[in-house]
Amino acid sequence: MKTQRYTSGMCCLVILAVLCHSQLGHAQQKAEIATIRQLAEAFKQPDKSFGSAPLWVWHTDVTEAIIDSMMQDFKDKAFGGVFVHPRPGLITPYLSDEWHRLFTYTVAKGKALGLHVWIYDENSYPSGFAGGHVPAEMPESYNQGQMLNLTKTDRLPHNMSPYFVVLRETSNGYLDISGRADRYADSLGTYFLFKKAFYDQSPWYAGFSYVDLLKAGVTEKFIEVTMAGYERHFGKEFGHTVPGVFTDEPNIEVQGENNIRWTPDLFEQFKQRWGYDLVPHLPSLYEEVGAWRKIRHNYYQVLLQLFIDRWSKPWYAYTEKNGLEWTGHYWEHGWPSPNHGGDNMAMYAWHQRPAIDMLFNQFDETSPNAQFGNIRAVKELASVANQLGRKRTLSETYGGGGWELTMTDMKRLRDWQYALGVNTLNQHLADMTLLGARKYDYPQSFSYHNPWWPYYWVQNSYFARLSLALSAGKQINDILVIEPTTSAWLYSAFQSANPRRDTIGRQFQAFITTLERAQSEYDLGSENIIKDHGSVRGTRFVIGERGYRTVVIPPGMENIDRSTFSLLLQYAKQGGQILLFEAMRYIDGAAAETEIAQLQAFGDVRAVETLDEHVIRDYFLPEDVVFKGKDLLQPQLYHHRRRLQDGQLLFLANSSLDEARDVAVAVQGKQVLFLDTETGDVLDFPGARSDSTQLLRYHLPAAGSALFFIADEARDAYPAWKAPATQARAIATRQSRVKRLRPNVLTIDFCDVAIGDTLLKDVNTFYAADTVFKHYGFADGNPWNTSVQYKDHTIRRDTFGQGTGFAASYHFQLAAGTATVGLQAVVERPHLWQVAINGQVIHPIPDQWWLDRDFAVFDIGRYAKQGIIPLNCGQTG
Repeated sequence: MKTQRYTSGMCCLVILAVLCHSQLGHAQQKAEIATIRQLAEAFKQPDKSFGSAPLWVWHTDVTEAIIDSMMQDFKDKAFGGVFVHPRPGLITPYLSDEWHRLFTYTVAKGKALGLHVWIYDENSYPSGFAGGHVPAEMPESYNQGQMLNLTKTDRLPHNMSPYFVVLRETSNGYLDISGRADRYADSLGTYFLFKKAFYDQSPWYAGFSYVDLLKAGVTEKFIEVTMAGYERHFGKEFGHTVPGVFTDEPNIEVQGENNIRWTPDLFEQFKQRWGYDLVPHLPSLYEEVGAWRKIRHNYYQVLLQLFIDRWSKPWYAYTEKNGLEWTGHYWEHGWPSPNHGGDNMAMYAWHQRPAIDMLFNQFDETSPNAQFGNIRAVKELASVANQLGRKRTLSETYGGGGWELTMTDMKRLRDWQYALGVNTLNQHLADMTLLGARKYDYPQSFSYHNPWWPYYWVQNSYFARLSLALSAGKQINDILVIEPTTSAWLYSAFQSANPRRDTIGRQFQAFITTLERAQSEYDLGSENIIKDHGSVRGTRFVIGERGYRTVVIPPGMENIDRSTFSLLLQYAKQGGQILLFEAMRYIDGAAAETEIAQLQAFGDVRAVETLDEHVIRDYFLPEDVVFKGKDLLQPQLYHHRRRLQDGQLLFLANSSLDEARDVAVAVQGKQVLFLDTETGDVLDFPGARSDSTQLLRYHLPAAGSALFFIADEARDAYPAWKAPATQARAIATRQSRVKRLRPNVLTIDFCDVAIGDTLLKDVNTFYAADTVFKHYGFADGNPWNTSVQYKDHTIRRDTFGQGTGFAASYHFQLAAGTATVGLQAVVERPHLWQVAINGQVIHPIPDQWWLDRDFAVFDIGRYAKQGIIPLNCGQTG
């Protein structure tokens, strides 16, 4: 038995982890801020559209009282709105009449308080199955198969009925014998047998499986099922109180061993796009046989385009028609693997407010799969926004950062993203309750549960001002770095990729990280977006609204799409500058070195061996902003520039938690203004002027940031900036006293559980909860942690009568001489239990709670005796 000692002289709370359970305009389409005067007028108190909005988790039995309390709290803490996010633990049936009543009530509350209320399009994630409603109403969304499974054999089995495609290896490749396999029944050979494979059914998908987003009509069904009720109840608020819809990690992934992605009309779509039959080339998706690079490139390109055509385009059309913004993110941390979707940048092109997620709190600049520190992931987002004129971008942030995440951590994480191109803060998560397993769900929680919560409005106000400023004007970068996504496709197999694929990923990650450290200004390019929006104008390579003077072929880019190459060749002929850090060898996956060599005939096409300091200085640094210092590379210093009509904004961020940084920047202009993101003041900043250039110097503390405006013409309307004090000085005070503000806390998260004729000893409460639920028929354990409830299918199983519960016993040890006055216990959901200490039944103190409003407080001091003390919780019914 584990015991925990309660030492003398400490007032303590004993915490028991108890088992439980249109034609409307988009909201962002406001008058654009184009001048410093307009920015200064709005800077003090930005519009709510620039305020942050958390994923507000509905994961309990939602009530109007909870909605009222939390919405007012969000308003008081300077939030601009909320994303209503259903999540495991949700008791209120999703998309039911009660759900829509409560959501409509929330919209009305938001309208009254001046808060936006965004729709989250799924019950948990990934988006697409509508909490089970899509597969329930459209079985063909999942029962046609989503994959092909390979069996490789030297003799055909007697029963061939499971197999959908049968290939026989020949000296000339692979022969499709699917309709005549019986002729080879007794023939030895090498056979590739493919049968349809299906996504696994799971409680996470409400007992169904995930759906096939590549199948025509599935997305339209998902939109219908999800949005019809919202249209009916508050459609008139679309584009107003309800700005838009958030989608979360929709994907086309492959599950299981020896599987490849498939959809019922894949072969037809492939032949239509590429002019040949994919079937006899299926082995090339597993093994490096035949024209495997070409086959893989063509295959992944078809999957990507189907994903765009059948998921993104229907959603884009729906939101455009109804005056909504479509936001949300994909799984951008899997690149360069195409497993989840092929090309995240290509998907962002179809969102009015493209988005990413950036979770946890580990800074990692090296891995392509990292979260915080992954420059590529944020630059992809910002680049698409620049190219396609998306004024707003969003990042879902902080999830899994831990309960220990500090305000400094939070500022550092967001400043880094804002410097790279994000301008909407979406916190992950804001919990309604911490009951049961919910307290373990990717904490932080942006709610009253945290000690810093009363002060969070300060940081919210800071980021609202920064969001406003970094949405103004335009970020204009002159360099385009084409992302080697299609090159990675050549080496991708779902089971075991060629190591070359991940080498490409690491090389590219290192390449753009070096550019960022050198304060280079560039955009990334997606070949799929270039196909749709690319052109050449004089000596500019154009993507949508941006024209680039330099195009970079980065390390690892072996392949180029035909459409990209045609534009690149035209660009070279017209005198465009191209830097080749890799010798491209393939077009659409097929060898084409002779054709590609045409580029070398033009004088402004240069092969470059490595990204060294000389190359960076010659080709990658802007002329109108120069970062001074002895070192060209400045790790963890980031900047962001935006052009307004009368000058430019410059945001600086220091991502180091430990080291301050003195920054000196020479930038063109005649006056420097300091925009104080903490107060909203705009101040005249002292810069050393030389002709039309300003040299500004600023001391960035660890995790510090600063926002400046460099005006084209000097103005006298602003008060002078005053440098913060740098010298410490003694302040005379009375003698300091230290006192405890709250009771000390001892968490007891091990217990004994008696259930039926079984006694579990010293088990963690998380495991104990799963065991109890399994005992009562929930095969996967606690359904409020592992499951999405379809309709009321979970709560209607609550048919247990008297005597069908369980008992839990917690133990702690009281040392001799310990004062017990003020000793209290906290128990979750006290109405469910009969609580006793040392055999004495006790009752909660009326109207008292600790940490969470569903955590009751009990006085136990007078019943506590020296030694090991049992505190028992048994179900009342």
